[in-house]
Formats: sequence, C-alpha cells, structure tokens
Amino acid sequence: MRSFLIAFLMLLWLILGWLFYRDKHTCCTGEMDVSAIPVTTQKTGPILFSYNNSNPIIGEGWLKMRDSLTQFANDTSSLEITGWYCTNLTPPENEAIGLSRAAEVRKQFSNVPDDHIILISKAVDCDNGRVNINEEAVSFAARIRTANIKETADGTLIYFPFNSTQKLNNAEVESYLNDVAERVNKSGESISLTGHTDDVGSDVSNLSLGRKRAEIVKSYLLGQGVNASKIQIDSKGESVPVAENTSEDGRAKNRRTELKIIK
Repeated sequence: MRSFLIAFLMLLWLILGWLFYRDKHTCCTGEMDVSAIPVTTQKTGPILFSYNNSNPIIGEGWLKMRDSLTQFANDTSSLEITGWYCTNLTPPENEAIGLSRAAEVRKQFSNVPDDHIILISKAVDCDNGRVNINEEAVSFAARIRTANIKETADGTLIYFPFNSTQKLNNAEVESYLNDVAERVNKSGESISLTGHTDDVGSDVSNLSLGRKRAEIVKSYLLGQGVNASKIQIDSKGESVPVAENTSEDGRAKNRRTELKIIK
C-alpha cells in the first residue's frame, strides 16, 4: 500500500510539473492559442477596393447597382463617378489613386458615351484599419446636362444665346436657380458667378459682355431673396474658352456663366 501511494504521488507530481511547464512556456515564449486572436471581418459590398489599389473588387449586387446607375447617364444628366483616396494613413494614398479608381469603375459602363460620364477624385479621412480591410472607395451622383445647364464637379455652367445680355427667359434655368437660392438662403453659403464669351468681338467688349451675363444671373438670385453680400461676380470674357471657337457648337459652349457655391 505504501509503495502504491508513493507511485501515485510521483505520478501526480509529474502531471503538475508538466502543466506548470506548459503554462510557463506559453506565457514566456510568446506562443498563444490562435483561436483566441480576434479576426478582422472583411467588408462585403457591390464594389470595394484594397488599400492603395485601384482595381475594383466586384461583389454580389454590382450588376444590379450598375444597371440602376446607368439610367442617370442620359440626354439630360451625366453620371459622376468619384474615386476616394485616404490622406491620413501611413503611407497616405494620393489623388492619382482616387482618379484611377474612378477610371477603373468607368470601364464597367462600357455602353455609356464619354460625354455622359464625369470622373473626379476626393480626399477622405479613413479608419486606421483601412490598410487591412477592403472598403468602399467610390461614390456616384447624377449631374444635370442639358442644352442650357451643365453641372460639373466644380460647379454649374449656364449657357447663353449669341450676344445675349437680356434677363433670363428660360424656365429650366430659372427652376435650377430657384433651387440654388433656396439652398443658400438656408445654409448661408455664398455664390460665385463668372461670365464668359466666345471670341466674336473685341477683348474689351467681351469682358463687358461676360460681366453682364454674370449680373443677369445675380439679378435673378436677388429676386429669389439671396443677399447681395453673398454673391460675387467676375468676368473672364473670351480668355478662358472650354471649346474651340472655330464652330458654332464650340462658341455656344464658351458663352456661359459659371456658378459655384462657396461653403
């Protein structure tokens, strides 16, 4: 009986010694139970991007989303695709990545003409975990594009007939300006108006003509309750064309007032 008890105690001592060694070895060598490590969950979505990469990761639901977005690229509006880039990470992403993301997504709309698509980039602050997770890095918006109005990433172009300096007489433009007035009256934002012309006429006369066109838009906005101190006007005359002045179509694109909302 005594020898059995001694044998039992020795076995118990060996078992306890092994358990102590295992716990100490795990603690002090840095080994750990991998099942206890929290696993970062990858996001899912129609279209995602990896950190510092412009190749889109197409997911379930993208085709349905793409078909829905395509309807905004029509005769009266353009589809704006904005590629985001993170500026607060190390190393930071840059504007080129944002534009490249937008351009890669644009390839998904192969049946849409180029003049129905606007590509821009946008700097954003991202969570530090962004470097390890596929994230949304693109957004979409519909922009007005008609014979009288064209929204761009920087503002809105309002087109004018040849040599016109009369009051606005266009229901579409007036409706758009009504919305602008309502917005700035609520937000307290300011408006910048810059008049432009084609190259018909002298530099001096076109500078004056461009200013008159900006004043036409200002006058309408004042009539909608916008405070005069919130409207800045300028003229570039014929000096900043957006199209060639060698055709009527090109000259028509140059006869414009650029409207920008200043936050």
